[in-house]
Amino acid sequence: MELRHLRYFIAVAEELSLRRAAHRLHVSQPALSLQISDLEDELGVELFTRNSRGVELTEAGRVFLIGGRRALAAAKQATEQAQEAAKGERGRLVIGSVGPATISFLPVALSRFREQHPLVEITVSHLNHRAQVEAVLNGSIMLGIGYYFSALEEDEQEQVSVQLLLRSPAVIVCPKNRRSPKRTVPKLKDFRHDRFLSLDPAYGFGYEEWLRGVCRRLGGFEPDIVALANSPESLIGMVAAGRGVWVGPEIVIREREQTWRSVGDVYLLTEPGSHFELFAIRKKQSRMEQSISKFIDVLVAELKSLCTGHCLP
Repeated sequence: MELRHLRYFIAVAEELSLRRAAHRLHVSQPALSLQISDLEDELGVELFTRNSRGVELTEAGRVFLIGGRRALAAAKQATEQAQEAAKGERGRLVIGSVGPATISFLPVALSRFREQHPLVEITVSHLNHRAQVEAVLNGSIMLGIGYYFSALEEDEQEQVSVQLLLRSPAVIVCPKNRRSPKRTVPKLKDFRHDRFLSLDPAYGFGYEEWLRGVCRRLGGFEPDIVALANSPESLIGMVAAGRGVWVGPEIVIREREQTWRSVGDVYLLTEPGSHFELFAIRKKQSRMEQSISKFIDVLVAELKSLCTGHCLP
């Protein structure tokens, strides 16, 4: 049985005339009569009784008419919803993000996207960079937002599309009781004798590798890492307790800047290359899902607004 059989049957049932139904459907009367006969043969029931005045529904035909109308309405609705999904107006959007790095802009971007596309169901999960890559590749998330550093294996790089969203300046946060740097604008090498805080790999995959690399490249030293944090709260607490200094993206501390400045001194690093790059990552496909494309547009617009005067081009 095909949808056309239902359309033909409903037209005959409403017109109670093969001639009028054929005219309405723009088909010949013999062709329509054959389609109705085929439908009755397939169902194994008689849907109409024929007489000199036209046709009448049998009891089976009356019951089938109710179900047929529902089936056509459901098919029409499914078609419309599929078309809306293809346009990014309906469906789902599953996102993975590194929470602290996105808290200053992601909630606002999600709210604006929801206002524009209320029929798209959005799910957001906190995942470290490595977990995001794996989730993108296995399809459990549609879009990842993070830094990635060394999270992408060589054989995975051809399987994903990565889009740069912003470059955030790096800052260094020192405990309040630390002697202030001699320079008005300190450099990373001024902290070569300090103890450093890092992030637990399960929380901030790849961060320690980035920290060691930037310290070697810009400061010419190997950082003395003394403790690992597994949340923003533990990181803030360890800075407050004087355990060490922390280097990270300015955008991370912006949402809690008052708290950070209450426990430590914050210095912007100005050396070339002292920045974090934030990316959007998705599985490489011949055609990007419209819901992903439209959300990235909203995200980029929000970042441009947020980063005026703060982020690097």
